[in-house]
Amino acid sequence: MLLARKVRSALRLGGANRLLVAEAALMLALARLCVLMVPFRVLMLWLSRAPDAPARDAALAQRVGKAVAIAARNVPWNAVCLPQAMAAKAMLALRGQGSAFHLGATIEADGAFSAHAWLECDGRIVTGAKGMQDMSHLARFG
Repeated sequence: MLLARKVRSALRLGGANRLLVAEAALMLALARLCVLMVPFRVLMLWLSRAPDAPARDAALAQRVGKAVAIAARNVPWNAVCLPQAMAAKAMLALRGQGSAFHLGATIEADGAFSAHAWLECDGRIVTGAKGMQDMSHLARFG
């Protein structure tokens, strides 16, 4: 049973990490709402607001990235790179941790336009590492 396996996995996480995954799911929902309802120029202001402060806790950024990835796989909507990066940025900002939000794009072999978002903290990729290799960097916020 898929549900039974997910429950066992959640129980193995431990209390603090379970709360972090729950927070990540909430932040993913808020990020999705923002993407759907808020103009990008307003989002851009929010993404730029938090300073790119030096990381105080690299383990925290890694735990947040893992929690966002777990939550993104388990929410009932499609949580792609953009809301994942936004959720992780918000979670790190709530903990006083600076980060940099990046946007990139590329033209696929078939001529299709492809965009990608990722979050970086102290030179390490928090979310969006998969898929960023072929991207041309367009913008950095924060």
